[in-house]
Amino acid sequence: MDKKKLKEELHQYIDKLEDETALSMLHEATVEYQKAEQKDILDELTPEQFARLQGAIKQADEGQTVSHEEALKRIASWRSK
Repeated sequence: MDKKKLKEELHQYIDKLEDETALSMLHEATVEYQKAEQKDILDELTPEQFARLQGAIKQADEGQTVSHEEALKRIASWRSK
């Protein structure tokens, strides 16, 4: 379903909706979604978390990564211990 059609259906649904609880829930969900869109997750990190993230980015930039397949193998070996 394309965005225009989805919006039309949502408008129709909301226009017909008489349940105040359901309307309040939709409103709260919309407000929370908008708040989350405006947040930058980096602002939520502690200094330690930010430093670890920067270190991980540096490692990836330097090619110090593991393939998905290798990661799966390592995880499987940890589970069997």
